[in-house]
Amino acid sequence: MSLFRLMRTMNHHQVAMPSNVVSFLDTLSAFRSLWPGLESYRLQALVKAKLDRQPDVDGHNAASDTRTLQDLVAFVPLDRHFILERFLDDSQLTDVEQRFGDGRSTD
Repeated sequence: MSLFRLMRTMNHHQVAMPSNVVSFLDTLSAFRSLWPGLESYRLQALVKAKLDRQPDVDGHNAASDTRTLQDLVAFVPLDRHFILERFLDDSQLTDVEQRFGDGRSTD
């Protein structure tokens, strides 16, 4: 499900996105957008290239993969506005901003 469709569905059912939830995100698309031209976007390759460490040898273990993905996401600026700008077209972004605000934190 796309971010736009999720937010539209939540709005239809009058369900608010909690302020501490950025959204759901296809991290592969995000990493390809952030780091174009890498030879591989496999989790282990990203760990080597971007975190400058050896990947966990316990590949395809859900808990280990989740921790590793969390490390990668923490390494990059994946804030709500970044996601809205990169993964929605102009009309979708305008619609989301009108319905939910511009996604910028007021903290």
